[in-house]
Amino acid sequence: MIFSSITFLIFFTVLLLLLSVMRGQRVPQLLLLVASYVFYAAWDAHFCLLILASSLWSYAFGLALDRATVPTKRRLFLVLSLCADLGMLSYFKYANFFLDSFYALTGLEANAALNITLPVGISFFTFQTMSYSIDLYRRRIPVCKDVFQFSLFVAFFPQLVAGPIVRASEFLPQLNRPVRLTVANIHLGLQIFVLGMLQKTLVADNLSVYVDPVFANPTLYDSGTLWAALAAYGLQIFCDFSGYSLMAIGVGRVMGFELPVNFRTPYLACSITDFWRRWHISLSTWLRDYLYISLGGNRKGRFRADVNLMITMFLGGLWHGAGWTFVVWGVLHGAGLIVHKHWSARVHTNGWSALAQRLYKMAAFALTLVYVHLLWVLFRCTDFITALHYLRGLFVGLEGVHWLHTPSLGLIAVMALWHWLHFQRSGLVNLLPTQQPNRLLSLTLLGGAVLALLAFGSFDSNPFIYFQF
Repeated sequence: MIFSSITFLIFFTVLLLLLSVMRGQRVPQLLLLVASYVFYAAWDAHFCLLILASSLWSYAFGLALDRATVPTKRRLFLVLSLCADLGMLSYFKYANFFLDSFYALTGLEANAALNITLPVGISFFTFQTMSYSIDLYRRRIPVCKDVFQFSLFVAFFPQLVAGPIVRASEFLPQLNRPVRLTVANIHLGLQIFVLGMLQKTLVADNLSVYVDPVFANPTLYDSGTLWAALAAYGLQIFCDFSGYSLMAIGVGRVMGFELPVNFRTPYLACSITDFWRRWHISLSTWLRDYLYISLGGNRKGRFRADVNLMITMFLGGLWHGAGWTFVVWGVLHGAGLIVHKHWSARVHTNGWSALAQRLYKMAAFALTLVYVHLLWVLFRCTDFITALHYLRGLFVGLEGVHWLHTPSLGLIAVMALWHWLHFQRSGLVNLLPTQQPNRLLSLTLLGGAVLALLAFGSFDSNPFIYFQF
């Protein structure tokens, strides 16, 4: 059930009508839990049992962690909980990848791949349960003793299948208050939802018309077309994923829940480090807090910090997909982070003139933007051969079909202007409205956005790109 589909709009409308007539705390939460499983069952009802099992064992291990006082027992319960989560994720997402890599490495004849269907959103809800167990072990949150509330935390439908990754410390306290529909939350939630829907249906889906054929056969096109299609893909994946995140945040806000911001105009970043502070924030902070810091962070010297950072980005790339192109994409991002860390430790612009600082910042912005987009080639291409053909075509001036898709170029120009306006307004932009604007103005803009969606949006239920992760 895709947010931009008519089916979801009907589903959500019925849910809001039911919530509006319910009172108290328990019954609305049980309704949300049932609705979340219905939402997921629209993808594949069999995997509802997987979410239920993940919820129950994480809940049980959480109780055991809370009761245990002996450090060895607490570590044992944590390890068992993480093994259960990672075992499930490894089997469904990586079993075929590991087998194929083993056959390629050993030269053995590959047998038939396992018939495994990847459950939608497994990477997201698995990371949520893992963060709960780790936070309990670190004694940073209280244990959840209500199995229904914990199950709702794991299965809450707005962010279930593609994030943002929500932590127990952010979500569980919100379940201690009744679910209430208010005019202010509905108004703000709808603004955020429509903004996300604009990004998804008006920009990302329409750009796929240009991106897909060029990336499928890059050797057919000239260098100018390859650069234009690469810019279009960078915009497509941003608007697709940011659009989903905004829609999820908006749906949650309509019902009175606050979900974390996941993007802050990442293409305004002036370094690769700054990019990861703005891109998929819920994942980058998760990797920092639960992987990088757990490995030792920067507490054991520069070399060990670099190794820890590279391991983190290696696994971050693997999280995105069971393929070596994703792994190399993560490793190259890790290399960029390490280079920037050492560079920024040696170069200080405080004593420079204002002009020199501005030129330096412009060069850093351009370098970051180009580097990130070149790595998108690995992220988008299904194999290294296609990726190498694409990268070669960008730089050697190949001749071929010259196709500059006018609608896509128009969307790129509009989104570039949108980024520039945000930059002019503030150096670091939060895409979410932080306060209620003028009611008449916001309703006018909301109505105009809806009309734009009806006139130009794509409503053929194109799956979100991050559903595959």
